[in-house]
Amino acid sequence: MTQLDRWLENLQQNQFNGTNNVRINYAVMSHSESSPAVIVCNGRIESYLKYQELATELYQLGFSVYLIDHRGQGLSERLADDHQLGHVEKFNHYVTDLAMFINQVVVPAGHLQHVLIGHSMGGAIAARYLQTCQHPIDRLILASPMFGIELPMPVAVVRFVTELAKFYAEKVSEQPSYVLGGQPYCVHLFKGNSLTQCPERYQAFRAVYDRFPQIQLGAPSNLWLTEAMTAAALCVAQAAKVTIPTLLLQAGDDTIVQNSDQNTFAANMQPDLIKLVTINGARHELFFELDCYRQSVMTQLTRFIN
Repeated sequence: MTQLDRWLENLQQNQFNGTNNVRINYAVMSHSESSPAVIVCNGRIESYLKYQELATELYQLGFSVYLIDHRGQGLSERLADDHQLGHVEKFNHYVTDLAMFINQVVVPAGHLQHVLIGHSMGGAIAARYLQTCQHPIDRLILASPMFGIELPMPVAVVRFVTELAKFYAEKVSEQPSYVLGGQPYCVHLFKGNSLTQCPERYQAFRAVYDRFPQIQLGAPSNLWLTEAMTAAALCVAQAAKVTIPTLLLQAGDDTIVQNSDQNTFAANMQPDLIKLVTINGARHELFFELDCYRQSVMTQLTRFIN
């Protein structure tokens, strides 16, 4: 039995009906009611199955851990006939799903503290949740949050091209379409990847996608991109609506999201509530990076929670 098998054997996996009755899958590692709770809100194309290492570490520190797979990805229900297409109808559906998860699954467990961790797209979902919903969250941790996407062209040009492509593709097929140049899931070699410099962690999470092909996901749809750009801009513009202590962990060598927008988000928050820490030299996937970077991430995270 592998380490992953042992983890899955002890993982409580379940599901609920999210917005518009879309099936949302989630997992729990629970201690007693008096334990603090950590909710992990992952990024685009991800699944909680990828987060074994982080979840186990948090659990061993005494936290109950709650992990959610967003609609249209992971083990949750897909939203297009092409199950490889990363699609969402409205970005806010991610937010309302998260609110339902916390209200229906996490809060009834009676924990004394609630900490929300959001990575990449999950960081944007977490921020919009705190900005728009009543919530029980005490502390927020953002890891490489998607407050601005690295794009090949200016945002206005990307919006125009994306809207045009969406119009023509859906007029022909009546189905959502991949962004320009997008394709279904494919395996990328470690060399040249933009996510992490750790070959072992890279191969480990690629192995999870090989073992569970149902969680594989390709490029996003045109609608996802336009919705994501709008949500990211709102995160930054309404940063002051996040009124709880927040730790923003920034990857110094990130080429997936824009660090400048993270800096603006931090500047827009109340100064006494935000702590911005840049992990110099690290790439986008801070929880899957080399130990020399990841150790700094985990040290900052545990200090902030405690």
